[in-house]
Amino acid sequence: MEAVATEDTKPSPVRIALCISYFGQGFSGSQQQPDARTVEGVLIDACMRLGLFEDFRSAGFVSAGRTDAGVSARRQVVALTTSYPERVVSSLNRMLPYDCWCSGWAEVPLNFNPRYSAASRTYRYLFPGEGLDLHLMEEAVSWFIGFHDFRRIARVEEGRNPVRHILSARIFSEDGLIVFEVSGESFLWNMVRGMATLLLAAGAGVISPDRIGTLLTEAGPRIPAAPPDSLILWDVDCNILFNPLERSDKGDQKLRNEADRLRIGEKLVEWLGGDRRDLFRNKEIHDKLRHLF
Repeated sequence: MEAVATEDTKPSPVRIALCISYFGQGFSGSQQQPDARTVEGVLIDACMRLGLFEDFRSAGFVSAGRTDAGVSARRQVVALTTSYPERVVSSLNRMLPYDCWCSGWAEVPLNFNPRYSAASRTYRYLFPGEGLDLHLMEEAVSWFIGFHDFRRIARVEEGRNPVRHILSARIFSEDGLIVFEVSGESFLWNMVRGMATLLLAAGAGVISPDRIGTLLTEAGPRIPAAPPDSLILWDVDCNILFNPLERSDKGDQKLRNEADRLRIGEKLVEWLGGDRRDLFRNKEIHDKLRHLF
């Protein structure tokens, strides 16, 4: 029979940082909420079942930031304090659902907080390639770089500074898709998706690329955010070298099943005639966005 750990026999606590990945479509956001499936919720549940901590607050469980419902992440950073870090390495991914997993871990100072330790955050947003002018979008994206007041394209909570510092922003194509990548010290709520709306408008010719510069300085109603499903938190840079962790075999199998399902769905749409590439998608974008500007 295993001896019960007491405060006298329990190993000394250590602070660990976790690199977390997840598919956002199955979550009501990353931040813990009552009666909703969230990323923090499934992580805390798995940690408690492993006995990493009894209360997430006393364990200092904290994420580098929050993502909205439907938004995915490749490298979210979470920190917690536990006396049993070896259980993270051996068992955490077996406890997590297939759409959320830990890809790495590292021991960090006891006062480490990823929210304040992150030097930058990077997001990527995907657009279909049809109907958009890549060169216009490349020109437009440069207007985001630097210090700007982003209240026109973000939800600004009372008392928060709407000015943010964008370190880099670029547009490139990959596998028939257009990718928007942006890095900043921090972001406002819905800010990246607001940027995506402006880039979509520029790429479709609804606005000129330089119109973004004037929109950010003009007073007016908030420009709505683009859909969340195309957004991924690409990286949170806390200057940490993570020890890699493998997904569970069950998780890998379910991810493969999901990839197969998507490929089959794409083929069914093709057979049903729903993949018409000759349709003028640009007109659809114009009709949807032109009333905003």
